[in-house]
Amino acid sequence: MRGFLNIIIREVLILKKRPTAWILIFLIPTAIFFYLGYIYKEGAINTVDIGVLDLDHSGLSRTVIKSIEATPKLNIVKFLNSNDNIDEVFVKNPEIRGFYVIPNHFEKVIYRGEQAKLLVYTNSSNIVYGNLIYKEAASFINTLSAGINYNAFRSQGIPSEKALKMIAPIKVNTKPLFNAYYNYLYYLLPGLTTVLLQMLVFLLAARSINSEYSNASFDEVLGMANGSVFKLIFAKLTTYTVIGFIVGLFIFAVVHPLLGIPASSGTLAFLPVVFLFVMVNAMLGIMVSAIFKNEAIAMDVSFVYNSPAFVFSGFTFPIMAMPAFNAWYAQLIPYTHFLSAFIKGIEMHAPFQFLVKHLLSLALFFAIGYVVTAIILFLRNQKRSV
Repeated sequence: MRGFLNIIIREVLILKKRPTAWILIFLIPTAIFFYLGYIYKEGAINTVDIGVLDLDHSGLSRTVIKSIEATPKLNIVKFLNSNDNIDEVFVKNPEIRGFYVIPNHFEKVIYRGEQAKLLVYTNSSNIVYGNLIYKEAASFINTLSAGINYNAFRSQGIPSEKALKMIAPIKVNTKPLFNAYYNYLYYLLPGLTTVLLQMLVFLLAARSINSEYSNASFDEVLGMANGSVFKLIFAKLTTYTVIGFIVGLFIFAVVHPLLGIPASSGTLAFLPVVFLFVMVNAMLGIMVSAIFKNEAIAMDVSFVYNSPAFVFSGFTFPIMAMPAFNAWYAQLIPYTHFLSAFIKGIEMHAPFQFLVKHLLSLALFFAIGYVVTAIILFLRNQKRSV
């Protein structure tokens, strides 16, 4: 036991002498996490600047413009004219994210009982703006159409109550769950902080074994473990797991609350999953460190392996819609399984049985990392003994 603790203390002292370790342990949690929170502090888009081109100049087209002006999330910053080149609107007016075009004879077509079209142009290089402009258009046009139909029914002598039922036979009530405010801070930041936690732990552990070879100190640390490769692995593993878990606690107990991310009643119960996630990445980092004696190569491999974790996890794009190879590769990254458990356990408050599959996947990663590391170190130790 004493040798086990001595290895842990020795590992901590070694980390204190590494500038990169200080950056990973202190700079990322205290600076990068809060900086990311600052980027998304607005949470949601409050208003979108748009333009309007009225080619009809009728009473109904003016009503449409008033409806647009009354829409809280839309801000008309420019009224276009027929001389404007539609293809150049976004280039000449970068503040405009989209514009509505009311075509000629808009009012006449509607009052003839025919269908008229309101044209919606969006700068969909940013999908968020494009979707919002389209969504708001659909909302106020539906309301406007209902008003036109209501007046038409009333002019035919249909009673008011019946006319209302005819224009709205089905009422849709929507109830968004788990992020009712569509807040990007609530949505993105937990994903970014936890994926950075994976990278932090993995990169720290990726120098844990090979540095002993580089410094010709492997025999020394193995002696502290009484010649036991298994004791050496677990001492290293314990060091990086504890450090990573402390950073994880900092994320959930300090970073998220200070940035205003709502606390979940399931957060405390989810911490063992965070601990397992950290331990898995520490083990995989140690495995890479054991495989590659060259520290630079080990760090490069770790970076390449971890870099696509956020993209492949399904956080920004569904895994089921990815090409087969990408969907398969996503399963080879621990973060994919942790994220599924995180969404179910923290955001959806799902019972524990719904997390079991993801926890077993993480446990499999740990087992593979441990077995590979133990075999490599055992064989190398045997070879050195001979």
